Amino acid sequence: MLYTNAPNRLVKIDAFRSHTVKFADRLRSCEDVLLLEERGLAIVACDPGRERWNTVMGIFLPGPVTSAGLYAYDYNHEEAGIPDAEALKAIKLADFPAEQDFHTLGMAFDEATSTLFVCNHAQMGSRIEMFKLDVDKLIASHVRTILHPLVHAPNALALINSNEFYVTNDHLVPARQSKVLSQLETYFAAPTGTVVHVKLRSDGVQADVVALLAYPNGIEILNSTAVAVASTNRGAVYLYAKSPDSTLTYQSQFTVPFMPDNLSLSAGKLLIAGHPHFPSLFQFASARHICNDPAELAKATAEMKEYCSTGQATSWVSEWSEEGGLRHLYASTEYPTSATAARDAKRGVGIVAGLYAKGIMVWRE
Repeated sequence: MLYTNAPNRLVKIDAFRSHTVKFADRLRSCEDVLLLEERGLAIVACDPGRERWNTVMGIFLPGPVTSAGLYAYDYNHEEAGIPDAEALKAIKLADFPAEQDFHTLGMAFDEATSTLFVCNHAQMGSRIEMFKLDVDKLIASHVRTILHPLVHAPNALALINSNEFYVTNDHLVPARQSKVLSQLETYFAAPTGTVVHVKLRSDGVQADVVALLAYPNGIEILNSTAVAVASTNRGAVYLYAKSPDSTLTYQSQFTVPFMPDNLSLSAGKLLIAGHPHFPSLFQFASARHICNDPAELAKATAEMKEYCSTGQATSWVSEWSEEGGLRHLYASTEYPTSATAARDAKRGVGIVAGLYAKGIMVWRE
């Protein structure tokens, strides 16, 4: 990967009929996206503050940190006759005392109860936020904050039901505690990250570790008996058997030619987005607080100004099924730092969210 996936060597792949980057002037650093297919609506979590505060990659810069926001994008707006500019709307956060310390990673939505779960790497400590989402009014009312010692570095979520879910902790030692130990975990691919089964009770939170693996990131429940977990630094997706009591048993794995980030399920196929080349990703991420800030850019070195103008990062999206195996859909530098790919198979529409990209990429099949 270090050689062949470098931005100037990456072999471009494009299996889409068409694709375009939308809202580059309104959104940036969108890590996760959920599709409410019955409504033709995408829920997108974007955190421009990630440029200065990233607990996964270990970027902690002094100064104020902008909070994240949630957005709704009507990807079926053309059929409804809605102009493109009006298809994206901000979701109001209500009754949320920590609104100014909101730094989003993975999300999950329970449509039966309109409950939205969001991993929040707040400066006051990582936790999971729980909201009631009024999809018609686009208001997310805060219900509770979920805290537990075993949920110390929450990255991605997969719901079993409205009160029960799996969550991945990408590291045993988060970078906010020790950059050195966190980096050692990453580079040695130690199986010290956890998948935790969480059950919400009236008297508190019950949590149990159900799997250990290296850098667990995206997680998706494939069916009633199978769960997939992305291992970022192993370049692999692990498959587990799910028992009735929600414990997990390792079954198999398959490798991908990139570092997988988030997972999503579409018409029985697992969509995998990730990062083909970590050195360029880290360089790109580390420079965003300068490149995206006119005041910082104005006083930057000539070398940094040149990098802000020409620097690239890579993206990769693939799909997998047991029957069809692995199929690559997109690999490029055109839209950088892909973190999530989600698809509405019936409408033939998909969306890629980029960890440090401007806008979102919308594709048509």
